[in-house]
Amino acid sequence: MKLAYQVSTPDVLPSPGVTAFQSDLETAFRRLREVGYDGAELMVNNPACVDASLVKQLAEQYKLDVPMICTGEIFGQDKLTFSSPDDKIRSEALGRVKSAVDLAAVFGAQVNIGRVRGGHIPGVPQETTYARAFDALCDVSDYAAGKKVTVALEPVNTLAINFINSTPDGLNMMQKVGRKNFTIMLDSAHMFIEDPDMEAAILAAKGCFSYVHLCDSNRKYPGNCKINFASFIDALRKTGYTGYVSIEVFQIPDQETALRKSYEYIKPLLPE
Repeated sequence: MKLAYQVSTPDVLPSPGVTAFQSDLETAFRRLREVGYDGAELMVNNPACVDASLVKQLAEQYKLDVPMICTGEIFGQDKLTFSSPDDKIRSEALGRVKSAVDLAAVFGAQVNIGRVRGGHIPGVPQETTYARAFDALCDVSDYAAGKKVTVALEPVNTLAINFINSTPDGLNMMQKVGRKNFTIMLDSAHMFIEDPDMEAAILAAKGCFSYVHLCDSNRKYPGNCKINFASFIDALRKTGYTGYVSIEVFQIPDQETALRKSYEYIKPLLPE
């Protein structure tokens, strides 16, 4: 397994709620390389504004992969979702995620779908919001297939959204979408809240997940709270997973501490 750390791109406004290293891209890539990370996951908001050539140059310069384009702040900062009853909002959400696919294609990266999928809305029939989200997931997957990009659906806990919360929920949606390039991804903090047995959930998802976010149960750097990461990573190993695990955490107490402590705690646990 390889280890990445999430980095925000310049289109993401600095905020304590952003789960990524926040600086100019060159500083971020240089620090990741100095600490020892293998990859830089990009957190985007408006990916069409990201200078892909600059990212490519920095990735080559600092010998870092770009394994994932994370779309979390498309919802986090601009509240755009696939399930919105407002056609303009839904169309903008679709457009931005497809731009994320275009960016991912440059690096052979994946694209994640987290809160941008949306959820059920009071006063709107659930079958309506479900259909709008489902159709968008299929649309994005078909678009991504043409770019040879994998779309990874992220189950997100019920404190953040009311749609596709647990690992079984994600697997169910993966089966319904039924595209070869549509997978799920795992997030340790969401799983801690939603899955009664995290290791069993990982094993049940064998062959169906293509990416993993690591953070402790309080969304801070691994090793500071309740999750048993040795058991978590051992379960990943048992499934035969050899891809990226990526640190997605609040930058607390500061991003240099989070960057360093995450590496120091997780790197020794990873199988070669």
